[in-house]
Amino acid sequence: MNQRNAEKLKYELLETWNTFNHYMTEALTFQNNEDVHQARVHLRKLLTFMQLYETKPSTYRQLKQLMEALGAVRDGDVLIEAFEADTALDRAFLEEMERQRAINRTVLATRVSEKMTPSLDQQVRRFLGGQLFRAFKKQDTAALLEKAKSERKQRIETHEEASQMTDRLETLHKVRLAVKRERYLHDYLLNYEATASKDQIHKLKKLQTELGHVNDQHQLLLRWTDFTPPPELRDAYDERIQSLEDELNAAVKDTDL
Repeated sequence: MNQRNAEKLKYELLETWNTFNHYMTEALTFQNNEDVHQARVHLRKLLTFMQLYETKPSTYRQLKQLMEALGAVRDGDVLIEAFEADTALDRAFLEEMERQRAINRTVLATRVSEKMTPSLDQQVRRFLGGQLFRAFKKQDTAALLEKAKSERKQRIETHEEASQMTDRLETLHKVRLAVKRERYLHDYLLNYEATASKDQIHKLKKLQTELGHVNDQHQLLLRWTDFTPPPELRDAYDERIQSLEDELNAAVKDTDL
């Protein structure tokens, strides 16, 4: 990548960091669930580029911890927003999910207060404007896209070779992460690399949405599995678990990679 394009990409990533900070501040008010989602998306984009660097910066682990806390809150938001409490069992489950979300929100707020310091901000900006910028100038961006595509295909092959459902779910999750990484690379490099493609972005976004649906079903099943129902609702609970397992198995089987 030439100097001029490396400069432009550097400023795009710095703006992504600024946008993440904005949404992270708004997210902590917990007034709009979309703020948590957008904070997570922008942080994922930054981590995608940090992962390209041979030696990850010291801030990488701290940002990953923020990502985990955001993910726990976001998963709860998605579940609760889509959930329809039509029965006594549903209402008991929803009450427990809201209790867990409150805990996860407290964890997120604590982690932000611990991690998002002026020092972290300075370190991230120095990395994006220094080490990563210099790496961009030496980087063959077409090779980056090809590597991301190769990793996605390799993970798909691993998924297709898996026979146990636990392994298939784990490998499918890794495919989803690879799809996100490849999509973000195409998105950011679209103006700087001829092999970056809008068509590929649309294709990957569609696949990401499909995989996200499967992930939501998996997360729902995990939450139900961890839930202890009132004794009088045990039979209804067992039926619900079986139904969710059947739906998830069908969704995994029908996923077109």
